Amino acid sequence: MLGKLRAFFKKPLPVRESWTREPARMGTMVEFLNWFDATTSVGATVAKAESDWRARITAFEGYDKLARRRSLEIGFGGGRLVAQAAGDFEEATGADIHEAFDRTREFLASQGVKNARLFHRDELGALADGSCDFIYSFIVFQHFDTLEEVDFYLHHCARLLSKDGFCHIFFGRGDSGIRVVDARDFTKRACSLFIEPALFRERASRLGLKVIGHEDSMRRDVTRPDGSGNVSVQARVLMARGGGPPQVL
Repeated sequence: MLGKLRAFFKKPLPVRESWTREPARMGTMVEFLNWFDATTSVGATVAKAESDWRARITAFEGYDKLARRRSLEIGFGGGRLVAQAAGDFEEATGADIHEAFDRTREFLASQGVKNARLFHRDELGALADGSCDFIYSFIVFQHFDTLEEVDFYLHHCARLLSKDGFCHIFFGRGDSGIRVVDARDFTKRACSLFIEPALFRERASRLGLKVIGHEDSMRRDVTRPDGSGNVSVQARVLMARGGGPPQVL
């Protein structure tokens, strides 16, 4: 009963406002990085980024033959994966909504990254059609607050992806349909949007992307050789440019 009363009187925490404003309030660099991905040190952040980059984000057939002109990360956060992309691409770009880009640039500079460019999500129109060879997003789509935000980014993915490029999106897996967490039930950094994998793929296809691979049930730890480990909340879809124009959803 007490728990229900606390939940009833808890002040709603708007999802987008949380991700927009809170990162700028973090004190140290470790606190800033920890806001986006749990960590205890800059070194731990870099090590986890290297593992995620090689074992998950780029672990698909064809990545080694991909053109390396420009990458784009949707939701770059503290910049840990942009730093990884910067080692593979001539230019590593990223888009986000938070108000602490200077902290991200500080982290990238500490890693010796000089070929990164950061954009606010509203500035994506500055990137030319077909100019991104690799677009990716990891542990981000599950933190959106509306389905419209998913469509916004998928539309840009279809527009920006180069002729032979790949788009690799990880998202929050839902069992049926689409579920958006109510602001009254949302807590900082929690998942807020869950989409049935088949529905996500259908939506991407209708917005001009061609699905070429997917995984609906992912493990948290892909490094365990026996395949054990808890099931992750994420699913993923690998896409290329579609054959036709986007449809009206």
